[in-house]
Formats: sequence, structure tokens, C-alpha cells
Amino acid sequence: MAYSRILEDCPQTFVKDGKCVFGTFPGHSERLDIRGVSRAYLDLPIPKWITNLRIKSRLSFFFNVGEYLGYIDFFDAKIFGLAEVTFWSTSTKQRFSYRTLTGPRKRLVPHNLISAATSSYKKARYIRVSWDRAHNRLSAIFNLRGDSVRPGVNGVVQARFSDPQSTEITCVVPAPTLRRCSARYYASMPVKGTLTLVPAHENPVPMEDSQGVSFFEINRTYMKFRSFAEFATGLGYIGEKQITFRIEAGSQDAVDPDRYNANILFYDGKSTPLPPVVITHNYGIMKTWNIQDTENMIDLTFTPISDNHNIINAILFRTEYHAIYGQFNGALVTKDGEKLAINGLLGICRDMNIRL
Repeated sequence: MAYSRILEDCPQTFVKDGKCVFGTFPGHSERLDIRGVSRAYLDLPIPKWITNLRIKSRLSFFFNVGEYLGYIDFFDAKIFGLAEVTFWSTSTKQRFSYRTLTGPRKRLVPHNLISAATSSYKKARYIRVSWDRAHNRLSAIFNLRGDSVRPGVNGVVQARFSDPQSTEITCVVPAPTLRRCSARYYASMPVKGTLTLVPAHENPVPMEDSQGVSFFEINRTYMKFRSFAEFATGLGYIGEKQITFRIEAGSQDAVDPDRYNANILFYDGKSTPLPPVVITHNYGIMKTWNIQDTENMIDLTFTPISDNHNIINAILFRTEYHAIYGQFNGALVTKDGEKLAINGLLGICRDMNIRL
């Protein structure tokens, strides 16, 4: 019998009477908010406003458009924020990475899933991701100034929630105990976009408007003092059908991962909850990764091509992460039992260590 998770109607709040509402929910709520959990740490009566400070948020928008594959990241650690755009040319394998730090802000990653935006307004690093369901639109825009090493970049990517291939799901899982939670909103959407490189003292290198695939994520988590995780995100096509997936494993995995996890496959406008996995790379992070489960639904290898390595030290916070561009090969199985052959699918794997 194939692995499955119970899918329930999405609630409008994920914390009720101080307790988390766990589950996998097709669609979305009006807000992705997990504040207010009682006794989240060590079963101590710590004021909720203090435990709320331990919630870290991340918004990520992955795109595979034309000859470019990359991501936009906003990370909100309360005491500082990070905005980053990184992408690779799939023809030359060249990497382009731009990031900017921001000081304390009331909220860098919005709670509202109906209409909201997050942005970095610095002149050299204008980055904005916004969505408005009333106008059926999600858009990512960036205008990045170049330097002696990197070209300037202008990019626009847009998606529509109503597209038949667009699929959304929300997962709320223990992190790792039942006292606290991690909430993830995922959307797989076709996109249309363009990207223009502006080298110093040279003519711009434009890309024509192209169709592509995106994976949109908002993640809020009650963090441990030390945590690590590895994430695999693939996005592209099998024939003419769109496929994206997110598979992860780490120290914040739920105590009952078969019942609660956030692994998901989107294929041809349908979602398939995936089982927990083991991710290994025995010969180093830039050697072959193996991603496997025990339910015979996931059997993948990931071959790294290029690594974006960053270390961030801030007051009371340190993170080190690798974002690695590469190719997936192997097989995935949908909830309907269809076996999908994965051959050279492009994607990004991350290895992340966080210390509070």
C-alpha cells in the first residue's frame, strides 16, 4: 500500500487555545501565523511574547525561466533580515549572487496570504516579491546594481494563481515536539518572465519573455538553539507537464515523521504528500547526494554543479548555508501510483546550520 497522509480542510488559524493545529491542508488560510503557543520550550511558563521571538521566518521564490534557474530569499531573524537573489545560467553554469542585510524590522515576511509584499528598497539591491489574489497575480521583481565582478541585473517573473497547473498546500508539523510547530505554505506555479544582464561598459544582454516553472514557499518555525536541515527543490518539466518537489530532512523533523512532515510533490496540477527521507552525501557536499525513503516512492540522486556558500554572523545569531545548483536523476511515485522518471531535472539543494 502506497504511503499517504490525511488531507484536511485548511483551518483559518494554526494555534488554538495555545496549542498547535497540525496537519496537511490543501489550499491556504488567510494568514500563516503561529504566534501564541503556550509553554513552547521545556514546558516552562515563559511569556508568549518572548517565545514569539524564537519564531524565524523565511520566504523563498525559486524560478526556472529561459536559460536561468535561481531563487529569491528573504530571511527574517527579528534582529536582522537578509535578502538574496542567486541564479545560474543553465548554459554556461555561471553563478550570479547578490545579497543585502537589513536592520530590525517589525515584519520582513508577511503573515497575510491574500495580499501582501516583502521587499528590500536599497538603491543597489531592489528586491520585491508580492501577491494579490484579487488580481490573480504573484510577481517577483529585482533591480540589482553590478560591480567590477558582477553585472547589473534586471528581472521580472510573474505567475497567476488561477492557472490550471498552479497548486497550493499548507503543512503544519511538530518542530520537533508537539509543544511547538513549523508552518509551511507551498505553491507550484507556471511563470512568465524575463531577465537582463547589464555588464559594466557593455551593452545589456536581454532575454526574451519565456515560460517557466516556479516554487513559492513561506516558512515559520519555532527554532531550537542549534538546528540543521537539508532541502531538495526540483522544478521543471517531464514532457510537457510541470513538476516541482520539496524534500527535506533535519534536526527539526517531527517526532512522528510518517504522520507529520512537509515533503511534497507537485505534478500536472496535482499534489502528492511524500514520506520522510534519508539524505546522504558520504563523499562530501559537492559529491553525489542520495535521497531515499522506505516506501519506494522516492529514489533520487542529486549531482552538484555549483555551490553558493555563505556564513552570516550577527548578534546572537549565526548561520552557515550552502545553496547548490545541480541535476536530479531517479524516480518519484505519485499518490495515484504513477512512476515518474526523473532525468536531468534541474534544482537546488541546501545544507543549512543555524545557531541562536
